[in-house]
Amino acid sequence: PDALVESWQAGPDGRFDGDFRGFGRSGTDEDGAWAILTLKPGAVPAPDGGEQAPHVALTIFARGLLHQLVTRLYFDDEESVNAADPVLSSLDDDARATLIAAREDGGYRLDIHLQGPDETVFFAV
Repeated sequence: PDALVESWQAGPDGRFDGDFRGFGRSGTDEDGAWAILTLKPGAVPAPDGGEQAPHVALTIFARGLLHQLVTRLYFDDEESVNAADPVLSSLDDDARATLIAAREDGGYRLDIHLQGPDETVFFAV
């Protein structure tokens, strides 16, 4: 609870351009729930010339954190491109699972855990 989740993503065509805003922000409720309504992003180019799986970059701001936390949300129905994604490929199975959102009720669900056995993978940026 009492956190803010910001999202940044490419458009459905995998591009960052003026035709798609790609930014969202959601406060969490008393149970820590948050939601954004957006279009599913397309795959984007990777620095090595390959391709990154469709994903949403997330930044978490919360009381008690000295710095924001940065992570990603990937989609469970993108198995083939997820398998080749350079970020996901660098993680073990348990860590990778913390970044994969499950499809449910016309959307996706990703539970972000700041600590504990299911702690979400956060990136030093």
